[in-house]
Amino acid sequence: MALQTLPVRGLGDIGVITDIDPSALPTNAYSRAKNVRFDEGSITRSPIFRTVLGSLSLNPRLLHGVEPVSGHSTVIVASDTYVINEYSSGSLTDRSGSISATSASDLPFTSTTLADIIYINREDKVPSYRANGGTNFAALTNWDSNWRSKSLRSYGDFLLGINMTESSTNYSSRVRWSDITTANAIPGSWDATDATKSAGFNDLIQIKTPLIDGAVLGTVFILYSKTDVYLMEFVGGALIFNFRKVFSDIGIINQNCVVEIDSKHYVFGNDDIYVHDGTSRESICDQRTKDYIFGGLDNSKIDRCFVHWSPDLEEVYFCYPSGDDMVAFSDSDRCNRAAVFNYKNNTWSFMDLPNVTCGTIANVNSSGTYANTSTAYNVIGGSYFSQQANFDRHTLFAGENNSSDGITSDKLYGLDSADQGSLSFAIDTEATKAPFAERTGIDMDELVPVSGYKIISKIYPQVTTPNQDKNFVFNFGAADLIANSPNYESNVTFNASSDHKMDSRAAGRYLSYKLTTSDNKDFAFTGFDLDLMTTGRR
Repeated sequence: MALQTLPVRGLGDIGVITDIDPSALPTNAYSRAKNVRFDEGSITRSPIFRTVLGSLSLNPRLLHGVEPVSGHSTVIVASDTYVINEYSSGSLTDRSGSISATSASDLPFTSTTLADIIYINREDKVPSYRANGGTNFAALTNWDSNWRSKSLRSYGDFLLGINMTESSTNYSSRVRWSDITTANAIPGSWDATDATKSAGFNDLIQIKTPLIDGAVLGTVFILYSKTDVYLMEFVGGALIFNFRKVFSDIGIINQNCVVEIDSKHYVFGNDDIYVHDGTSRESICDQRTKDYIFGGLDNSKIDRCFVHWSPDLEEVYFCYPSGDDMVAFSDSDRCNRAAVFNYKNNTWSFMDLPNVTCGTIANVNSSGTYANTSTAYNVIGGSYFSQQANFDRHTLFAGENNSSDGITSDKLYGLDSADQGSLSFAIDTEATKAPFAERTGIDMDELVPVSGYKIISKIYPQVTTPNQDKNFVFNFGAADLIANSPNYESNVTFNASSDHKMDSRAAGRYLSYKLTTSDNKDFAFTGFDLDLMTTGRR
């Protein structure tokens, strides 16, 4: 029997790879993980959920952060009945103005800004806008009251209607653009017959499926259907815009499912997640997480999917309703899963979402001070003083009441670090789930033949946390056959303030381990040494 020590480092370098047999993965890769990040060589805690507003008292369908010239943001919140509210410093104010509420609908909203005007759109109503310096929203004027648009976006000096219905006739491949818009004003005309204006439209008659959405990419605009991608480019003159096909075998799964980062689009497609620059594209999940994502996706609810960009973490959240084997919110009607891609490190992980419907970025004010807040330091991010002074922008998610999953009300959540954050709101214990990372199928074939029988003797973790609670829970296990699930030993608690090793007797040809901890602390797990005894073939 030989004793060997195997050093394993760079636990944040590869991330989760669910679609390849674990025995074929590098030792520092993970076969399953959620509520963790893989960053700078370490596994760290993913952001936790803080309760920004604990009772929205509506079914939220749209968030739109409003960035002021100075001070904290406000957040536009639209409901499934098209009631428009604005969140500011702990309260909601109705901003619907002359817009009448409708019956509840799950149709997606889109929002955009142009010339300091905010626009909100849903395909069953005339678009809404709020004038520069205004308070309430109103129906968009100079827009034909018999027109509807699936998506409303801005591009250059123009407002675009994508997939138009005009006088009850649907033109699913139509892109209609406004006249050139001037500062602090809405478009003055949409009349394509007026030769003195720049308004017009184009029907992409060769497109195979209806247009869904579009987004700016550098100096051009990209249009998406389920099966096609087209480029729209401003050329001026009589044509105004030029159109050409980019891809004819891929598209987008829903509105709000593309973000632009560094002159590239990250796109949630119908059967792939990909990135492109308007010319070439690359799958970022194939042979890594693609089968797991689309195998768990509830295809009856693809109209719930959306994509969110977190610039501070350099991550993209691909949010969707899932039935995968790791979901914590199993009865969700909205998004209960985010597949999270770190584009800086090229790693994947997963995150539990508490029945989330939409997201935005904003620098919300918690209004937390010594005088008006009794929340203890150990459950808030940063300090009261730091919150009053800074204007950090955070990811905000809106979630819907789902009592069967323990979510007791509609909420506005802020994502933040557990111990080292800057949002002075309490951790939402209903929404925040424990971190988990698992690696199965470790065959150690770089040291011993696969046929060799291995016994874990000792493990020396390198794990740190700024939290007072230094405890981490590990499980070690093994299996004799590649197709077998591992048999795990009992939980082993590792106290990072007093322990330097853990003992184990897990034995088999394929080794495994799991890590978890309490759900409210930051940590970094960078590596470990493994004392391994090997025997002959069994």
